[in-house]
Amino acid sequence: MHSHTHPATETQEHHLHGSGEGGAASASTVPEAKSDNSHCGKDEREAEAEALTEVVAAILFYKKFVLNGWIYRRLRHIDDLSERHREIVSSLGTIDKIKTAERLMRENYRFLLELVRSNAFGTMPSLASGLEDFKTWYKGFFEDRMYSEGPIVKDGYMDKVLSTLKQLVREWSEEGREERDQTFGPAIAALEREFANVEGKSRGEIQVLVPGAGLGRLAFDICCRGFSTQGNEFSFFMVLTSKFILNSSQSVNQHTIYPFVHQFSNVATTNDQMRAVRIPDVLPSNMPFAGTAQFSMATGDFIEIYGSESEKEKWDAIVTCFFIDTAKNALEYLDTMWHAMKPGALWINVGPLYWHFDNVEGESSVEFTREEFIGLIKKTGFVLDQEQFEECVSLPYTSNARSMLQYTYRCFRCVARKPR
Repeated sequence: MHSHTHPATETQEHHLHGSGEGGAASASTVPEAKSDNSHCGKDEREAEAEALTEVVAAILFYKKFVLNGWIYRRLRHIDDLSERHREIVSSLGTIDKIKTAERLMRENYRFLLELVRSNAFGTMPSLASGLEDFKTWYKGFFEDRMYSEGPIVKDGYMDKVLSTLKQLVREWSEEGREERDQTFGPAIAALEREFANVEGKSRGEIQVLVPGAGLGRLAFDICCRGFSTQGNEFSFFMVLTSKFILNSSQSVNQHTIYPFVHQFSNVATTNDQMRAVRIPDVLPSNMPFAGTAQFSMATGDFIEIYGSESEKEKWDAIVTCFFIDTAKNALEYLDTMWHAMKPGALWINVGPLYWHFDNVEGESSVEFTREEFIGLIKKTGFVLDQEQFEECVSLPYTSNARSMLQYTYRCFRCVARKPR
C-alpha cells in the first residue's frame, strides 16, 4: 500500500500502502507460498533483488536506529538537566519509562528478525542457532553496505519500518477491528449486495481483485466470504510482512509487538505508550471456503500486471481501498481497471485523494479534485451508482486510538460498473 503521510514528526510516521521500493511481479498464496516470475526478465529480477535488499537493510537497522534516536538521546537530555530537575524527573518514573521503552523496542526487533528470517533472506542465520553467528552475519551485511556507493539505509525507509508495525495493528489485530469495520466493512457489504443471490460455497467462480492490498487483510476477508480473491501490492515492506503473517502464522495472537512505543508526544499515560498488541487476531490458514475459493497475493506494479493481455476482462469485481491516490496519472489506473474488468463487473472504491507524487522532485504527477476525478470515472466509461455514492466520510488510517492527537481523512466512497 502507499504512503498516507502526516506532518513529519517523531510520532507520526509514514503510512505505507505501497511506495517506490517494489519490484517485478510475483505471487504468493496461503497457506503455501508460491512465485510466478513469468513477468520478470533477468534485469527485472536483479532490480527486484536489489530493492528487496534495501528493505531488509532498513528492517535490520531498526534496533540501532530506535535506540540511538529514541532512547540514548533522551537519556542524554535528562543527564543535561540541573540536579534538581533530574531528581524531579526521576521521581516521576520518566527514566524508568524510557528504559522500559528500550526493552520493548528490543522485543520489536526480535519480531522483525523473525519476519526477515521467515522470508529466507540470503544466508541470515536464525537467532536460535546462536547470537554470535547472527552478530557475525549482521556485521558483514552492513560492512558491505558501508563500502558501497549508496547510504546504509535509504532515505525515509526507517519511517516505513515503524509504519509497518502500525499497519499490523490496523490489519491483523483485535485493536484494529474498529478501523477495519469503518473502512473495509462498507466495501465488503457492497460486494455482498452485488452477489447476494450467490451462496458462499458457490462464489469461488467470482474473481475479485484488491489492488494496493497492503498486508492482505481486506483481500483475506473478502475470500472468507467465498470469493476467489487476489491482492496486489508493490511495496516490499508490505509484501514481506504479509507473507510472514499469511504463510507463517501457527496460532491466533502468536506474536506480540509494541507499535506505539516510539510515540513520546501526545501521550496520556505510560501504559498507553507501552501497550502490547497481539497478532494475528485470526489464523489465516483457517479459511471457511478453502475448498472452493482461491486466495493469492501478487507482487508488482498494478498497471504492468493488470494491463497485460493475460488479465484482459478477467475480474468480476475490483475493490480499491486507500489506493487510487497512489497514481501518478489516475487515468492510467482507470484504464487498467477497465481493461481487467469483465463487462458488467463492479468497482468498489473508498479513500482520500492525497496524491502521493504531488510536488515530489523528479516525478511526473497529475492531481485532480474529487469533482474532477468523478468526471474521469464517467469519461472512462464507468457508470456510477448514485445511491451508493458518499462524498465525505471521515476515516482514520493506522491510527493510535489512545493518542491525544488524531488524524482522519475526508474520504469518498463510490461504486461503479463497467457496462455490459
